[in-house]
Amino acid sequence: MNAAADYPEMHAFGDRVPFSLDAEQAVLGSLMLAPHMLAQVSDWLTEGDFYRHDHRMMYRAIGGLAERESPCDPVTMTDWFEANGLMDALEYPSYLVELANNTPSAANVVAHAEIVVERSRLRQAADIAERLRAAALHPGAASDAVVAEASHQLAALQVSRLRGGLMPIKPSMSRLFDQMQERYDEAEKAGKDARPLLGMPWPWRDMNRVTKGLRDGVLYVVGARPNMGKTVFGLQAAVFNALRGEHVAVFSVEMSTDECMARAVAATGMIPHDWVDNPTPYDDDAETHWSSLSNAAGQLIGSTLLVDDTPSITIDQLMARARRAHRQKPIRLIVVDHIHDMGVDEKRELRREYGRIVQGAKTLAKELNCPVILMAQLNRLAGQRKDPRPVMSDLRESGEIEQKADVILFLHRDDYYDKNSKRRGIVDVILAKGRNIKTGENVELVNCFEQMRLKDNDGWGHDYTQDDPRDIERYVPKSFRR
Repeated sequence: MNAAADYPEMHAFGDRVPFSLDAEQAVLGSLMLAPHMLAQVSDWLTEGDFYRHDHRMMYRAIGGLAERESPCDPVTMTDWFEANGLMDALEYPSYLVELANNTPSAANVVAHAEIVVERSRLRQAADIAERLRAAALHPGAASDAVVAEASHQLAALQVSRLRGGLMPIKPSMSRLFDQMQERYDEAEKAGKDARPLLGMPWPWRDMNRVTKGLRDGVLYVVGARPNMGKTVFGLQAAVFNALRGEHVAVFSVEMSTDECMARAVAATGMIPHDWVDNPTPYDDDAETHWSSLSNAAGQLIGSTLLVDDTPSITIDQLMARARRAHRQKPIRLIVVDHIHDMGVDEKRELRREYGRIVQGAKTLAKELNCPVILMAQLNRLAGQRKDPRPVMSDLRESGEIEQKADVILFLHRDDYYDKNSKRRGIVDVILAKGRNIKTGENVELVNCFEQMRLKDNDGWGHDYTQDDPRDIERYVPKSFRR
C-alpha cells in the first residue's frame, strides 16, 4: 500500500511525514493474533499515537474487545465496528483480514509499538512548531509567553512514555540497602551526637534535626500570614544553599530582583537592611557596614543563584524556564515566592487554578529531582480566632494545596498578635504535614528581621534583644561549607 499516495494529508508537515505504516500495521496485526499482548503496551501506547484514523479505531476496538475478554479476529472486529456505527472508518472491509493474514508473529509487538510512539512524538514536535509559528505571527503576540508555552510543550515530550510500570522489587531493595549502608557509614564518621542529613541543609540546626534536610523530589509549601517572615525564610534557604555552591533558582513573583539582592546582602553580611536600603556616612558603623557589604556581595556574585522576578508569572512559564535552566546546569533547589501572586485564569475556579500551580511545582520537584519550596498566603481567619496559630484550613483555596503538597510548614509569631508576649522575637515553624518527619513539632527560630534573616534559638530567646552581643554566628556555618 502506498501510504503517501492514499493519504495526501500526510504532506502537511512536508514530504517526510513522521509516520510508519508498517509499524502501525504490525502492532494491530500482532494484537489481533495475540490479544493478551495488549497488556505489554496499553499503558504507554495510546490511540492518538496512530497516525491513520482507521488504525486508531482498530486499536480502540481491540481494547474494547479485550475488556470483554472476546477474541480480536476479523469477524469480532467487524462486528464491533458495526455495533459502534464506525464501518465508514474502515477503508475497505477486507483490510482487517489482510492485517491478520500478513502478520506472521506477535513476538515483536513491543518493538513495533515503540516505533509508533516515536513517530507520534515527532509529529507532536512538528505540530508544536506549527503552533509556535502561528502564535509568533499573531498580532499582539508577546515573545515571552509564546516561547515559554512552546518550551513547556517541548519539555513535556522529553519525558519518556515508557517510564513507570510494575517492576520486580529486587532492584529497589538493592538500592535501599545501598542507601542505608551509605547513611550508616556517614553517621559513623560524623560521631554519636551528629545527625547526618538526607538532603540539602536548611540554614537552621533544629529544622535539619526534625526534617533531616531538604529532600530531592519533595514539594515544601510554607504558609504564613503577612509579616510572619515567609519571604525571609524562603530567600534565606535559597541564598544559604547557593553560597554552598548549589545551583539555586528563585522565582520572586512579589519582589524585584533588586529588592531580593538587598535582602540577601543584608542577611549574608548581617547588616541592617535599613542601611542597605539607604546607606549614610553619618552612621557610626558605616565603615564596618561597607566592609561587610563588600564581602557579602562578593560571595553572592560568586554563587550560582538565579532570580526571576517576572510579575504574575504562570506555572507553565515557570516550569519552562526552570527546565531550560536545568538543561544548562542541574538545578538543586527552587524557591517560589509566592503562589498567590502567580498568574491564574480568573475565568476558572481559583481552587483548581492554585491546585494546578501546586501540581506543576510538584512535577518539577520530581522531574528535576530537587526540592521545591513554594510560599503561600494564609487567609484572614487565623487572626480572628482566639488561638491564631495557623491550621490547614487557613491555606487560601486550601483543599488542592493540602492534598498535593508533600510537606506543609506554617510560620507564626505570637508577638505579632500580642505585643507583650513573653515569646517576643520568636518565629515558630509548625510542621503541619509530611512523610518521614515529626509532624506536630514546633521549631523556634529567632527574628532577626532587621537583617532580613532568621537564626537558631539557643534557649535564650525569651529574653532576646536584637542587639544581643552573643550574636556572633556566621551566616554559613563551617560544617556546611564546601
